[in-house]
Amino acid sequence: MFFRRAQVAPRSQELVFLDADDDLGTIRSKLESSSAEEIFLVIPRRSSVLRTPLEFRILARIANEMSSETVLVTDDPSRRRLANQEGFRTRRGLRTLKHLMLGPDQAAPRLVVPDWVPLPTFGSFFSVVGLLVIAGLGVFGYYPQMHVTLVPQTRTVNQTVDVTIDPDVKAADPTAAALPATILSVPVDVSGSVPIPSDRTIGSDKAHGEVIVTSQRPAASTLSKGSVVRVDGGPTFTTDQDINLPPRVPVRVGVTAVDPGTVGNVAAGDITQFDGNGYDQLQVTNQRPTTGGTDRQAKVVGDEDRKALDDLLRKSAHDKGFAQLQAKAGSEQTLPDMSLVVDQGTETFDQDVGSESDQLTGRLTTTVSGTVFQNLAYNDLVGKVIEQKSGSDWQLGAPVKVDTPGVLKVDGHKVVLRCDASGLLQSTVDADGIKRALMGSSVQDARAYLTRLSGLAEAPNVVMTPTWAPRAFRIDVNVQGPK
Repeated sequence: MFFRRAQVAPRSQELVFLDADDDLGTIRSKLESSSAEEIFLVIPRRSSVLRTPLEFRILARIANEMSSETVLVTDDPSRRRLANQEGFRTRRGLRTLKHLMLGPDQAAPRLVVPDWVPLPTFGSFFSVVGLLVIAGLGVFGYYPQMHVTLVPQTRTVNQTVDVTIDPDVKAADPTAAALPATILSVPVDVSGSVPIPSDRTIGSDKAHGEVIVTSQRPAASTLSKGSVVRVDGGPTFTTDQDINLPPRVPVRVGVTAVDPGTVGNVAAGDITQFDGNGYDQLQVTNQRPTTGGTDRQAKVVGDEDRKALDDLLRKSAHDKGFAQLQAKAGSEQTLPDMSLVVDQGTETFDQDVGSESDQLTGRLTTTVSGTVFQNLAYNDLVGKVIEQKSGSDWQLGAPVKVDTPGVLKVDGHKVVLRCDASGLLQSTVDADGIKRALMGSSVQDARAYLTRLSGLAEAPNVVMTPTWAPRAFRIDVNVQGPK
């Protein structure tokens, strides 16, 4: 016995179009006026209704009260999402519903593209064609590449280079061999002391004697106690008392040396003049030597002690400032020791010259400054100086090796350094010019052009990728460095 599958009668369908000014009331009327079992409600994008979840909830209640099924047709993604949340089926457009828009004498299309398949537009069709053309041009024009390998000639060089480190220079200058520098400064405070030798000779007792004063004045006058007489270019003495001086009559008066010590013991006749003003027409001399001046050994501060302590303090300030400036400069900069400058500053001592003391102590407050420069910038400039002296046909194949420089001259904060440097030069190859010359060339044309180049140590190597390409518009020039 054979069974036949029951045939299901097709459901009746109808399109219902909304107007832009329809509301939920007119939508209900349009749905109720249709007798189809499946109603496709077409919502225009500019429609003012069915934009909120509440409106779709009310539409779902209206659809549930009807015996037909309502499917919403809209190209608005947000409306489709709200409709799906309320249980509606949706369509993006009328592409699959064209059979509902046919007249009585029109046949339904045999092939209907599903709603989810996008159809190309006229513009997109030409875009795809354009992309295919560009891809083809890329395969035949951009993809072929010519690889050129060149080995230049090399030679070693050893030179002594003088470089001026100058804070006034703004940029490195290979022609003048000048490098910019920076002046660093730090405040420094140091103290120290020096011992006083015990074998210093100082005066102990003052010398005494007698002088004869003769006045050439027409009238009598008085010579006050403490008047100063002296040896020409030597020690001085003061009178011990007041005396009256009659005209042209010699008068004797005692004198005492101003400074203690044997320096005041002078011979007869050595005291010959007054010291100061107001002693005109007065003559003085000593008929006998002055005596009684004695010396002793003692620790007395002298000018040489002040000088020694000043040198010590400035050396300490230099060393302390150098250490601080080096830490401030860091490992990437160099601070030449000879570039340091210790300012005059303020210096104090605890003893005056002539004071007796076991030692002299002092303190110096000053500023120490020095010139620093970048190590890498210095090495780079040395290389550029060597390269410039070698001529335009040669260039450095690798950074030069620079020995530790020495200070040649210092002028304030400007320092001239001298160093020995060595490097490897290679002949200059204009890679960009070669690329331009070989653009669009074949392998044979490229080899013919490259063989005419000078300064190569080996024959150039030319490889085309892919090998079947007749010409290349992408040129890769590889210049091998020194080995």
